[in-house]
Amino acid sequence: MPATRPSSVRRSRSRKTAHEKGGAPKPQAEAVAQPSDEPTAPGQGWLLVALVFLGGMSSLAVEMTAARLVAPFYGDSQFVWANVIGLTLIYLTLGYYLGGRLADRAPQPLALYRLTAFAAATIGLIPLLASTVLGWTEQTFAQSASDISAGPLIAVLLLFSLPVILLGCVSPFAIRLRVRAVGSAGRTAGWLYALSTVGSILGTFVPVFWLMPTYGTRATIFIFAGLLMAISTLGLLVQARRLKGT
Repeated sequence: MPATRPSSVRRSRSRKTAHEKGGAPKPQAEAVAQPSDEPTAPGQGWLLVALVFLGGMSSLAVEMTAARLVAPFYGDSQFVWANVIGLTLIYLTLGYYLGGRLADRAPQPLALYRLTAFAAATIGLIPLLASTVLGWTEQTFAQSASDISAGPLIAVLLLFSLPVILLGCVSPFAIRLRVRAVGSAGRTAGWLYALSTVGSILGTFVPVFWLMPTYGTRATIFIFAGLLMAISTLGLLVQARRLKGT
């Protein structure tokens, strides 16, 4: 009997060790990130959602009006449309990248509303500068059939690069502000990008079928600039009130 005792002791110790090892991961399983139920801070709720929607709508509205502004000088051929669409996609790509970096450096709603207010101001300048810029590019770059492509490319670059890049910053910046937990990041990003895309769809059809035939191209640009400036100003006022309250 004494000879079997050490074996039973070893089995008892091995069971204890296995029980301790099996119980160790339980606290880690409970530490999985869950979506936060905290209330949304001022400027990060419906106002931010509306800004994302209007930002997507404005980006495509600017693209559609760009083609109409360029047409009297260079026509509306596929070549012109390729310049407009291709450069717009480049500007949006730059905006997505810069918006993500800016959001990580200054993840505050105030910074986003300042950015969109500046974007609205640059959109409002387009009708005021269009005739001068397009006339200059027509005379300078459209002197022969071989280099006619440079005219619309330079015009679209000068008139629309800054506004569209700034509009591209909106969605990644908004996602950074809205995400409160890793567990809900994918859902938040998908929701905001879907909302921005719905705005872009309306920004394609509303100017073409209603605003431009009814009010003209320049007035359509001013309408979107005014809407974007209005919601940006409202966001700035909300943030100023919040900071004053603290």
